Amino acid sequence: MLSKIIKYLGFIIIISFSALSVFFSLTERDIEDPRIKEKISYTTFFENRFFDFRMRQTLDPKKFDKKLIMADIDDYSLKELGQWPVGRQTWANVIDKLRIYGAKVIAFDVFFAENSMSCGETSVDDIMAQSIVNFQSIPGNKVILPYSLDTQGADHFEEMPDQLYNFVLDTKNSEGIELKPKKVSKAVWPIETLLNTDVSLGHIQVEADSDGIMRHYQLVGNIDTLYMPSYGLQAYIDYTGDSPVLEMLNIGDYKFKLASGNIELNYKGEANVRWFGNERQFPRVSIADIVKAYPEDENMKEIFNNTIVFVGASAYGAYDLRHTPVDPMLPGVYFHMNMTHMLLNGHFYKPQQNSTFLSWAILIGGSLIILIIQFFGNPILDLLSTIFIIGGIYYYDTYHLIPQGYEVKLFFCFFSIICSYSWNTFLHFYLANKDKAFLKNAFGSYISPELIDEMYSTGQHPSLGGDSGTRTAFFTDIQSFSTFSEKLSATQLVELLNEYLTAMTDILLEEKGTLDKYEGDAIIAFFGAPMPLEDHSTRALRVAVKMQRALLVLREKWVSEGDKWPQIVHEMRMRIGINTGEIVTGNMGSASRMNYTMMGDSVNLAARLEEAAKQYGIFTQTSKFTMEDCQSDQFLYRELDTIRVVGKSEPVTTYEILEIKEDASDLLIKLQEIFSKGISHYKAQEWDQALACFKESLELELERFPLLKEKTNPSKIYIERCEQFKELPPPPNWDGVFTLTSK
Repeated sequence: MLSKIIKYLGFIIIISFSALSVFFSLTERDIEDPRIKEKISYTTFFENRFFDFRMRQTLDPKKFDKKLIMADIDDYSLKELGQWPVGRQTWANVIDKLRIYGAKVIAFDVFFAENSMSCGETSVDDIMAQSIVNFQSIPGNKVILPYSLDTQGADHFEEMPDQLYNFVLDTKNSEGIELKPKKVSKAVWPIETLLNTDVSLGHIQVEADSDGIMRHYQLVGNIDTLYMPSYGLQAYIDYTGDSPVLEMLNIGDYKFKLASGNIELNYKGEANVRWFGNERQFPRVSIADIVKAYPEDENMKEIFNNTIVFVGASAYGAYDLRHTPVDPMLPGVYFHMNMTHMLLNGHFYKPQQNSTFLSWAILIGGSLIILIIQFFGNPILDLLSTIFIIGGIYYYDTYHLIPQGYEVKLFFCFFSIICSYSWNTFLHFYLANKDKAFLKNAFGSYISPELIDEMYSTGQHPSLGGDSGTRTAFFTDIQSFSTFSEKLSATQLVELLNEYLTAMTDILLEEKGTLDKYEGDAIIAFFGAPMPLEDHSTRALRVAVKMQRALLVLREKWVSEGDKWPQIVHEMRMRIGINTGEIVTGNMGSASRMNYTMMGDSVNLAARLEEAAKQYGIFTQTSKFTMEDCQSDQFLYRELDTIRVVGKSEPVTTYEILEIKEDASDLLIKLQEIFSKGISHYKAQEWDQALACFKESLELELERFPLLKEKTNPSKIYIERCEQFKELPPPPNWDGVFTLTSK
């Protein structure tokens, strides 16, 4: 019952959070309080970015608008003209050329806020003004100059400049309803010389979204309750002669009516730009090319005839690059050009209420469908349904709704659907693991954990049998452990073993080894089953090195504990035997009581190698089969002997693992080199040379284990053998094999 309450409460929280996030994403732009705006800006960040991504899929790179042209202040122009900002004599030349080439509207995205310094009788400002007059003398031609709007408190005109009264938009509004008020900035207001030419004026106020990306365009500005057109809107009006009407009849219902259609505005007078494209979708001509072109240039006439020419900058030195949904480094003038294209072509978004309705429908409907499907209790069906629903909605939105002008808030719709699926899946997984944990806790002390996993995953009782494969067997044993029971009490013995076995088992499991069993102080394990491991032999050798290191740390700890432990504990050593080969692993025992274990001839050899290690005075012995299978270059090792172990007729070459190569000391490296030379001489029956090498390596053996000087070691053994063979040489057909006579 509790699990069901948690389940449905989770669904309610997920759907409510997603629905609230959709609402916040719709209102965040209109909120003025910066504290509230910051808290809910996450919604627009995700929604807007996801919409940008989908919107870019719908753009057609082959489309091209020849009516809107950018006269570009590019790096080439600055190099050719040699001046920034561009001089007004040059602008006069550009305007004259565009008049000849047939341009209809010239919209400057360049401020002319200061009078030019002039040394001659005629000011360059007057020259530019005369060019504007000449251009506008042609019926229908117009030059547009920009200005800026600033919010209250900035350096602005107290009253609206007289020139703007010529551009007041026709407005129908109910009493008390208005857009956010603005003031005209003094800083970039055009100079009187140019204003007196009867130019058009358009504001270029743009405010990026909370994530720094420009998506919203302020189409109209409220100046003293009079509404002024933006730069892009004025270009549309001058080009088409349309007289658009602003309607504000209800709070939150602001419409701008044009001949090409109706466009919705927000409280700030902004509209979301419906992007046509970036600089590849509009013709671009460098102003240097315009200046240098001949008046009779037919190509220029074909390009500019009956067009709107936007004069803007793409040069890096102009600092007019903007982050937009279609390009992170787009010259700012293209933002205005996309809006003008949108107005000319009636390429508007659907009313927001339509998109909002679709957003709610997809969010709630998709989440409920997932919930219904999950009642069937089929995890594959749940996953496939979720993928199908997400994919279907994505495709329908991207290739049908967006081209139709809808702005569906799809991110949090998908968030709700995916989280509803994930929440239910997580609960099932949690409850399943809870059952599994209970089973392991209840029976883990009696049967193998691997069998519990198998029982739970298959739902079947384990049966006798196993499978064969190449694996690595691993045996450890504490040296002279029988003596420990004589020196320690039963309580001490248990404490010591538990500490030792815990440390060693942790190392084993870290390397994905499988613990077969404990036999007193002995650890029996294997690598490569039940989980297949490509590097099982390498892991086994690595575990052996780490175990020997861990035992050294334990000895130091036991010594530091003073009289708690007798000397035999301070000197505890363990032997390890490792072998790789064909090993059978599986459930073995009786039908009522079984264990997951290993069997095979290779297992027996690993056990014999562990036992044989004491005859050589070493602590880690492995076979050539393991060395051939492992990544041997990771280890420092030495060939030990070729032997026949007790119970085996076939000889096997054995090796001692000295250390992981990258951690090996100079002493071990030297020991390995000299001892290996001695083995080579030994096999070649060069007894004197072998003796010399083994005597030298003996000094290193004693330095390696100074506390074991009285014990045997490989160098001592080979010195004795060489002296014997020197007195009594082996037969001519000697194969170098040494037969062990005891375990």
